[in-house]
Amino acid sequence: MGLFSKIASGLRKTKDFLFGGIQRILNQFTVIDEELFDQLEEQMIMSDIGVETSEEICDRLRSKIKERGITDPKEIMGVIHEVISEIMGDDTGLDLSVSPAVIMVIGVNGAGKTTTIGKLCHQFRQEGKKVLVAAADTFRAAAIDQLEVWTQRAGVDIVKHAEGSDPGAVVYDALEAAKARDCDVVVIDTAGRLHNKKNLMEELKKINRIIDSKAGDCSREVLLVLDATTGQNAVNQAKLFSETAPITGIVLTKLDGTAKGGIVISIKDELGIPVKLIGVGEKIDDLQPFDSNMFVDALFTSNEQLEELEEEEETEETYDEADEAETSNETAEEDGVKGYYNEYGAFIPYEEEAAEAGEDEAEEDGTEADDEAVYEEENEEEQDDDNSGESDESLLTDEEESDEDEEAADADEAEDEAEEDSEAEPGKKKKRGFFSRLFGGKDDD
Repeated sequence: MGLFSKIASGLRKTKDFLFGGIQRILNQFTVIDEELFDQLEEQMIMSDIGVETSEEICDRLRSKIKERGITDPKEIMGVIHEVISEIMGDDTGLDLSVSPAVIMVIGVNGAGKTTTIGKLCHQFRQEGKKVLVAAADTFRAAAIDQLEVWTQRAGVDIVKHAEGSDPGAVVYDALEAAKARDCDVVVIDTAGRLHNKKNLMEELKKINRIIDSKAGDCSREVLLVLDATTGQNAVNQAKLFSETAPITGIVLTKLDGTAKGGIVISIKDELGIPVKLIGVGEKIDDLQPFDSNMFVDALFTSNEQLEELEEEEETEETYDEADEAETSNETAEEDGVKGYYNEYGAFIPYEEEAAEAGEDEAEEDGTEADDEAVYEEENEEEQDDDNSGESDESLLTDEEESDEDEEAADADEAEDEAEEDSEAEPGKKKKRGFFSRLFGGKDDD
């Protein structure tokens, strides 16, 4: 949700009551007369704009309608928008130009001081500022512990003393520590006090004197936290606190839970004190810098227009996410190195990617080479087995042939011996040889 939608949603109750009522009045009239102005003024007073401010708005409204010759009541709403924008004037943000900037937060108990400090510290941390908090509310039970929880949540340091100690001493130590630690902002929490508590109001003056002596040249803000649900009572608080402390701005909290947001206009018109921050929710990022033009525009935005705007913002967010996903792999360049951003936002150089790819290919090639080597070894083993079988058969055949040759040789030797014997002894009958007996040859005699 965008900033404007968030503010408009937070001001929905005020918008429906104040300007919804004005719109109903304008729809009931066909001519512009004094009765119309009386009803408009009554509706503004009921919306906590205040008597004086309501009268001023109606006086300016009469003058502009007369100058422009407007006769249709339906055209008055645009003129009211213009008049209120003129009363709100230009905005002035927080002055943090000279470090350490000192922000003192004051207000009655229950207005939301501690919560405001926690959210404010969170915003400063998001901007990269070094923040230190002074826990100078030493009167209320558990105030220091509550503030410490918020500082831990926001991720900032805190200076604190024991409960019931001197608030001025806490502020003094905090300012010394801020200078030693080179802090950008010092936020001072003060005790909630009422205008009729003289001792507490005097304590507030003492803290101001300590700030003057220790950080007189630094930027300084005194923010009064007001609860928007209290209506005109908040304006009275601002008047009385301004008599004791030099208030530089208003923090208006709980605007999302009330229909009395018109006090913003009353505070600006009657006191001349700018509203610098507004709270439109309970989340840590719901404390928003006050933009007068955006505030007035949000009050005059209809619920139908607000719903259409929220739908458009949701559609744009969807498109943005899709674009980020598409462009995450597009070529980028950092320090002269080309690469791309992955889905986590990390920059991946193409060289590293190529090197990883080369390693993968080398691993694959090595695996293939190993597989081929194993395959060749297996084939060689099979061939060796086949050759060994053939050689065994050939060896057996040769042995058999040699045995037959030996037997034939022995037979020939025996025949030769017999012939020799026959020659040696003529009287004896010569024996037939092996081949003679085999083939049936005739004897010599």
